Amino acid sequence: MEVHDANASLLAQIKPSTSTNRYHAIARGDTSVEGASSYTATSGQPVWIDLRVTVGADITVTFYVDGVLHSTATAANVGGKGKPRRVVFANRGLHASNSNRTSYYAHIAALDGVSTIGRRFVRRTPNAIASFNQMTGSIDALRDGNIATRVASTAAGQRMSFSLTGPSGPAAVSAIAGLHLKQVAQAGTDGPDATAGFLRIGGVTHDAPPVTVPILAPTPVYASWALNPADASPWSNLTLPMEVGIVSA
Repeated sequence: MEVHDANASLLAQIKPSTSTNRYHAIARGDTSVEGASSYTATSGQPVWIDLRVTVGADITVTFYVDGVLHSTATAANVGGKGKPRRVVFANRGLHASNSNRTSYYAHIAALDGVSTIGRRFVRRTPNAIASFNQMTGSIDALRDGNIATRVASTAAGQRMSFSLTGPSGPAAVSAIAGLHLKQVAQAGTDGPDATAGFLRIGGVTHDAPPVTVPILAPTPVYASWALNPADASPWSNLTLPMEVGIVSA
């Protein structure tokens, strides 16, 4: 795995060593510094990997597996390399032409100044129409994962809401950092040119700010709620909404 700055300069790597058969953190500052490592990968074993890259007068890389620190490295950065902006999963460089080796990735988060250790995503998808069905098209167009199939709105203020299906997450969590609603939207040549997500809680609708979308191509639109908008309380497994939706604007 490689981390680069905005100028494509290499800042950090997580890379196996043939001399130790372990994965090492490598800081790429004015010189290349490889840290010691205690982690050996196991074939077929899923793991949670957390990587922290700090860039300033030094570049420091810390590498965790399943919440345990396994390798760290620090290199001077007198040359002034910038903050991380691009991550490359360099699997071909790692495995060369050995097609028998396959890696799978999920639950990828990039956070600024916030630890990713212990954070998990629970992804749910539309299930069935709920309180609102004012747009043209079937809910199947929203849940099939295909951006070529769509619902359409001909006037601002039209809503479509739905229940959710998918994993409910662990039974007990220490905290829920936030709830995010993602849609992929595109404006037409006429009609509304903005969209928003909303939550439906206790019969009350809570809208996110609308976002103007381009005519040229579909674009992702996110709405986020760090707290329950009904009472500004932290989210819990018991208060997460059972109904969400989209509204044209």
